[in-house]
Amino acid sequence: MTDVSRQVLLVLNAGSSNMKFSLYQANPDAWSGPQCYGHGVFEITLAQSTLVFQRTDSQSDDQQQWPRGAASSRQGTLLNLMQWIEQHTDWQVCAAAHRVVHGGLRAEAVCRVDPRLMAEMEALTPLAPLHQGQCLLPISYLVDEHPHMPQFACFDTAFHQTLVPQEYTFGLPRALSEQGVRRYGFHGLSYEYIASVLPAYDKKAARGRTIVAHLGNGASLCAMNNGVSRATTMGFSTLDGVLMGTRPGRLDPGVLLYLMRERRMSVKSLEHLLYHECGLLGVSGGIGSDMRVLASSPAPEAKEAIALFVHSVVREIGTMAAALGGVDALVFTAGIGEHAIGVRNAILEGCRWLGLQPETDGTREGPLRLSRPESAVSAWVIPADENLMMARHALRTLRETA
Repeated sequence: MTDVSRQVLLVLNAGSSNMKFSLYQANPDAWSGPQCYGHGVFEITLAQSTLVFQRTDSQSDDQQQWPRGAASSRQGTLLNLMQWIEQHTDWQVCAAAHRVVHGGLRAEAVCRVDPRLMAEMEALTPLAPLHQGQCLLPISYLVDEHPHMPQFACFDTAFHQTLVPQEYTFGLPRALSEQGVRRYGFHGLSYEYIASVLPAYDKKAARGRTIVAHLGNGASLCAMNNGVSRATTMGFSTLDGVLMGTRPGRLDPGVLLYLMRERRMSVKSLEHLLYHECGLLGVSGGIGSDMRVLASSPAPEAKEAIALFVHSVVREIGTMAAALGGVDALVFTAGIGEHAIGVRNAILEGCRWLGLQPETDGTREGPLRLSRPESAVSAWVIPADENLMMARHALRTLRETA
């Protein structure tokens, strides 16, 4: 007989160089909110892969390493992960939830995986070539190895299905727009989480006009009104909007035509350039795509890259404020937004024109208010928790179908 108290939901967030995961209590009969047992990350390098897991009831990390031969593929990494859970914990994985970057025009935040949905998600790979395949590999692996395990796809694009036509339509021939060439928006799970917890920080902001800045290696902004997405900086792909770690952000399409015509760049080489060689890495002359590396570098190129990032974010905040017709609050989240205090403070200074009065003590980390009490626009930093958002969706669906 199955011990339901040992059953857990595995939440997977697959990236290019790592795989983040969390484990949640999965007993739907006793569910009153996601109870997290711990968070982990699988770092994948050419030499080895390393698992680090932090239990919520422990101060110490669980760690294990595998040589390259033991995890030379995503399938090998997933095999190691599932075996580690079985051998080093008392838990049994009974269901899995996955972050899927592209859901097309689906407005549902979560869908149970079946062959038809898999085919739909695979067909969207050309719209997110850097991310979609990585998101789908863990699903395919679990379908093959654990065919009876319920799996749920949680879509990063679903939160932005509330955009009006003026926000999602490009100035292209109507036939192309009707064929799906439009703005989709991404980082939706992060924005949905912020919208869900914002009332605990600022009730006025939760009901009003809030700009959320998801600033990490991939970065975007979302303009929300009453917790609903009204505009976002990422568009048809994850290349648009603000400057990112290795992606250029807002770019004149004429640049691409020039590179193809005059520099004879192929589609493949151009795609590699845009996804892997631009952004902070490119502007800094190759010093790095990590904001921490740039902040510690004395090189003028590093300072120029940071200044361009700040300018890019401030400029896009202005665009989002225009879309909302004003702004009541600004929220920072994700790696740079939560931890790069100097960058965050520079962005706040650039937003004084909005009526934002930054708090002078902006040197602390963690959830906190970044604006003075009398500021016309409040500013906050709120840690992102996409995995919790996915757990909420999957556990609710699991409970409804139990």
